Amino acid sequence: MDPAESASRSRWGRRLAERFRSSASRAWRRFRGATQKTGLGWRLALNSAALALMVASALGLLWPMLSDFSTYGFHDWDVSAAFRYITVLSLKQYHEGPWWHPWLCGGYPGFGHHEGASNFISPYLPIYLLTDIRTAIRLEVLGGALTSLAGTYLLAGRFTRSVALRALIAIAYALNGRWALQAATGHTWHLQYGWLPWVLWCFDTSLEPGRLGRSAWGGAVLAIIVYSCGIYPVPQTALILTAYALLLALQIRSLRPIAALAITGATAVGFSAPKLLAVADSMQRTPRLIGSTETIGFSELLVMMLDTSQSYMSAPVRTPAYGWHEWGIYVGPVVAMCLALGLLFSRGPKPNALKVTGVLLLFLGFGAFNQHAPWALLHKLPIFSSQHVPSRFHYPMVLVLGLCFAAWAGGFLDRRIAARPWLDVLLLIGVAWVAADIVGVSGRPFGQAFWMEKPDVIRPAKLFEHRKGPVLQYKRRDWAPPMLLSMFANTGMIKCYALAPDFAGVGAIAADDPRYQGRAYVAEGEGKAEVVEWSPNHARVQVKGASRNALIVYNMNYDPSWRANGERAINWNKAVATRVAAGDHSIEFRYFPRTLKYSLPLSFATILACLSVAWWRRRRARRARSS
Repeated sequence: MDPAESASRSRWGRRLAERFRSSASRAWRRFRGATQKTGLGWRLALNSAALALMVASALGLLWPMLSDFSTYGFHDWDVSAAFRYITVLSLKQYHEGPWWHPWLCGGYPGFGHHEGASNFISPYLPIYLLTDIRTAIRLEVLGGALTSLAGTYLLAGRFTRSVALRALIAIAYALNGRWALQAATGHTWHLQYGWLPWVLWCFDTSLEPGRLGRSAWGGAVLAIIVYSCGIYPVPQTALILTAYALLLALQIRSLRPIAALAITGATAVGFSAPKLLAVADSMQRTPRLIGSTETIGFSELLVMMLDTSQSYMSAPVRTPAYGWHEWGIYVGPVVAMCLALGLLFSRGPKPNALKVTGVLLLFLGFGAFNQHAPWALLHKLPIFSSQHVPSRFHYPMVLVLGLCFAAWAGGFLDRRIAARPWLDVLLLIGVAWVAADIVGVSGRPFGQAFWMEKPDVIRPAKLFEHRKGPVLQYKRRDWAPPMLLSMFANTGMIKCYALAPDFAGVGAIAADDPRYQGRAYVAEGEGKAEVVEWSPNHARVQVKGASRNALIVYNMNYDPSWRANGERAINWNKAVATRVAAGDHSIEFRYFPRTLKYSLPLSFATILACLSVAWWRRRRARRARSS
């Protein structure tokens, strides 16, 4: 290189570096001046500290589970994992949707079950496809905690600017004893309560001028809860949102909350139609009706919220039924006092609407203490008649009354904190102490939950067949028969825990049953039937020497969505069947949810309508600016 050219390039590089340093210096001075003037620096530091506290609290609570990824969870974790593993098997091994679950109970709708394939339309699907089921489950639990913390922190910001108050409400709701007990025992539907604050945040922001479209985002979040099989969070979220909207409309004498509620509900139904209609179709044939006469009182609730001895095997107070994991809801004395203060002293249209909603949740959680009690009446409605353990209403009550406290305390703290940001630092230190107490108590169930170990060797069967019971056991057995291990072994299990105990739709016959005639057989007439191709959603049966009108049975539970060579299959003793003409035949039995042909267009139409409205609003805004 020429020396003159080299010197020129060197000067050019120095000038470029000087300009970069000068620009960076000016930007830093402007940023520092803005932060000093507006207090942005304090807010950034405090929000970062609150974020760190919430993440540390979640990790501390879940550490007993996260410290060892080699084990499986006890109690209901096996069946919850089996509900998710059908998605992994169907997509990765068979390249099909998780429409039918043949491994459990003789076969039943996987996507159409109220807890089935909850990871299919889910932000956690990539994790399940890319990692081991044990890793994916742990990351989903952690993700559920962080989602709830972030949503509650964001929602509480609608009622107070205090970072400490927001963090307090977030930790009290997202990580309290009820959440830990339910998550540790494998009630994964409880994780979906973490989306409730996001729904309320979308709804609340939609009440501002020009932001009504935000309510459609609330519908989208509610649809996520539906796809994730939030069997309790979905109807309870709908109830809370409806009560809050109606009460707020009365408070402010405006129809805007009603309009936002209508948009949220309509878009939620439209977005979630594929799952919603599939579940409705299944439950119409096999309704999940559960009696619920459980009752607790205020004194029992106080013990559930304050007793520090809570763990999975605890029983510090009388409970009407089931284990302590259905009742304990430790929040500690500080949070309990905050909830009471919010209920007693918060004022204003939104706090008043929230207070009445919170009182409704409180009395619903007390159960059927009278024939005219709120829960006794609500339990008669179609959706709620499939639910029990009404104390589950007390979990969202913590969020609702916590927002009331944030509104009341923020009323006199926000101005003082704006003038003296260090006050929020002191409050955040106090919140850290409260968080340590909640985490210390709530973390115990996770130390008791993940101890199950699978056998060292599992050899999957070459051909799928049903068996009466499990073919494998964990090294140390739990109370329920292991269904996930049977899936690992490619063996169905007729007597399973997945469906309701009184499920009467079993038509499949186990291979170890004296009545067994094969994976496919001729039930009426003559001939021979053999399954030559198989996947969860289909079976190709080769029939030889069939007599006229012979009845060919595929050894799988019947469902109206099963088809045989494109025609609707026959329900023969609750098994899938079809009739053939004389001779040799190839029969294609295939399952595809019959509701999808209606629900998918509805879902796409909803998405298109939302995009069209958003485009029209942006276009109108551009025209207004240009004029």
